[in-house]
Amino acid sequence: MNEKGLRCKKAFVFFFGLFISFNSFSQIQVDTTANAEQLINKLVGKQGVVVGNVKVTGSHLGYGYFLNAETALGIEEGIVLSSGSIFDAFQANNLPYKSGYFSDPKARRKPKGDRDLNRISHGTSGDAIVIEFDFIPLNNKIMFNYVFGSEEYPEYVGSKYNDVFAFIVNGEKVKRLNIATIPGVNMPVSINTLNDKLSDQYYIDNDYYKKPELKKTIPMQKKRKPVKKNKLSDFKISKAKKKKLNQEIVNNIQYDGLTGVMTASCYVVPYKKYHMKIAIGDVGDIAYDSGVMLEAGSLISLKDPGQPKFKDYPDLSDKLDFKSILAGKIIPDQQSFQDSLDEAEQDRFAVTNINFSSASSIIPDSSKNNLNELANYLNKHLEMRCELTGYTDNVGSKKYNQNLSESRANAVMGYLIKKGIAWQRLKIAGYNFEDPIADNSAEQGRAANRRVEIILFDE
Repeated sequence: MNEKGLRCKKAFVFFFGLFISFNSFSQIQVDTTANAEQLINKLVGKQGVVVGNVKVTGSHLGYGYFLNAETALGIEEGIVLSSGSIFDAFQANNLPYKSGYFSDPKARRKPKGDRDLNRISHGTSGDAIVIEFDFIPLNNKIMFNYVFGSEEYPEYVGSKYNDVFAFIVNGEKVKRLNIATIPGVNMPVSINTLNDKLSDQYYIDNDYYKKPELKKTIPMQKKRKPVKKNKLSDFKISKAKKKKLNQEIVNNIQYDGLTGVMTASCYVVPYKKYHMKIAIGDVGDIAYDSGVMLEAGSLISLKDPGQPKFKDYPDLSDKLDFKSILAGKIIPDQQSFQDSLDEAEQDRFAVTNINFSSASSIIPDSSKNNLNELANYLNKHLEMRCELTGYTDNVGSKKYNQNLSESRANAVMGYLIKKGIAWQRLKIAGYNFEDPIADNSAEQGRAANRRVEIILFDE
């Protein structure tokens, strides 16, 4: 290791303590000893973001810190979240598909996923790693840098195995907004949306294997016998293709495909409290890992006069008690009473479910008052849009419940249209019995799962 590398390693050990271990075959060092709060504090830069209330869910092997990755990732150091072990992510690409499981893949009960990842990917997620925190921006725009990579590339592009991640921001004038999107097209970054054919200007190929036997089926393909071997020597490789690839990436990154350095950003209201959710998970099954790497020190806020309807604001950074704001004890720059009421009303609709009787898509009379209030709110706030997502219990086939979930979402949409809401402001989806919010083994739980979820957002 050169002198610079030794200095970096010493600084890293000093800040976080001793490494659990790092891959001796890779220049990239990996640490899992830091807790979530330490990781998020390392993500925050020196420009205008205060963070607090950090929490994490998922296996401790699925998140951590990496160092010395500039030549391979374009990011020197930062935090990493992975649907498999992060130690597997930072090693030479010696397999066409690498899988690490946080749950038994043979178990009947699916590993824990994430509802937002399900919504974004239109699938069922598993092996999810989620870090959440509150933050206060001191300026009107936040941003940070990241790289996404996956072992699902390139064989499973266009399939249901659409591993996904999200950076979801929620707060003043920003409602559950995913800012992990492709520039210019506003689509979530995922296997199916960013690859060697779609948005390929952001894609980096790291695959040099000659048609490895697929271990799972994709559309329009006959099911094949799974490959049981898992050594590099067992797979045919293209030496010419490997030679053309970035050797720093080949020798340090296991993923068969990844993005270049991307930037996530959104406009916010200065000095207001926001919530950030960083999540990644497998989709469709829990095989083949994916990961997202966030650059240390890149989470900043800055003043952007280019924001639509921009209004200048004073510097209050020395006048506010940020600990009290994060604790929810005070609200800086007090809003009008009506604005507070509007926000409370919107939040109430966002957590209101419309429930249905078994095997029925008829809206019960008990829910019509809630829908009438929602229609009144939408008629007063023309900038708001509404997402209606239907679900069922687990009684019956998946095909039957898929149709039933869509019928329930359509019924709520039809009711709102009759109340004067333009159909263009309504978006619907049905997810059958996936993503239950209660236990389907008892009637009380099944009743809660027979629902349409209402999400409001500001277009």
